[in-house]
Amino acid sequence: MREYLKSIVKQLKNHSATLERTSIFIDKPWALIDDELEMQKLIFKSNKELILSKNGQVQMGKWDYFPEAKSILIDRGNNDRILCNEAFIDRGVMILRKDGTDNNFFILANENVVPDLDANRYLKELRYQKLKIIESKLFDGRIFEVQREDAEWGNPEVGNPVTENAEPIEDGKYKVAAITQYFDKNGKEIFYNRYYEVKKGRIFKILIEYEYTNPLGQDIFIQQQDFNRITQGDCIFMFGLQVNDAIIDFSKSKNLIVKDGVVLRLEPKNKVSLWFYKLWYGLFENPDEKLQ
Repeated sequence: MREYLKSIVKQLKNHSATLERTSIFIDKPWALIDDELEMQKLIFKSNKELILSKNGQVQMGKWDYFPEAKSILIDRGNNDRILCNEAFIDRGVMILRKDGTDNNFFILANENVVPDLDANRYLKELRYQKLKIIESKLFDGRIFEVQREDAEWGNPEVGNPVTENAEPIEDGKYKVAAITQYFDKNGKEIFYNRYYEVKKGRIFKILIEYEYTNPLGQDIFIQQQDFNRITQGDCIFMFGLQVNDAIIDFSKSKNLIVKDGVVLRLEPKNKVSLWFYKLWYGLFENPDEKLQ
């Protein structure tokens, strides 16, 4: 939970208000779930008094704000004083971090804005709105949160930050649950799988898995970066395994050259065409550098 809140605070940093604008928290009914999992109610008064209620028992305290440190001192009486730094401030939820700690947070919910006091739900909805997040369900049932640059477009794009429950995603390739379909130029219905390749918390590649059949009747699965064509770096699978290094009979006119598990190039089968192809692309000198 603490790491989750730490991520929330970091992501919403640019959307936080400040307690220096006292109208955001004064004379509002705030609820806090304490360490004993019991609810406390707090009302910060304009005269620096603090009204605290727990299980119907009321006690008086004090508060003070220090703008130079963006910190609030909460005096609950009986020598119970804590200094908290602003972490995230909003009219509905305040997240305060205990001074001197990295992830010791207090969450307060404004009953007027969050009647059910479900601060987690409120924060999630706020994140989705502010960061333009959409959900993408994976094949294994997990939910990816994709942060888009433009809220008008619903589809994830390469470069979009991606998280899971506000936490960073490990580098890897993830299969999307939804099977995409389209109709080719002949009107035939085609289905394919999509994959997200994630690096450093962002979508590095969006791969479309196409199925091809070569002249030998063998099925070839290619996870393509380009919707319309095979390009260098696409992953090749045959017989349920990723192809490592190979020259694959791909079509009547072309062979598929695979190196280190990915496409290097498509080259002509015809010897004359192949000679001119290699000459044009400089493949006689650098056979591993050029593509198609």
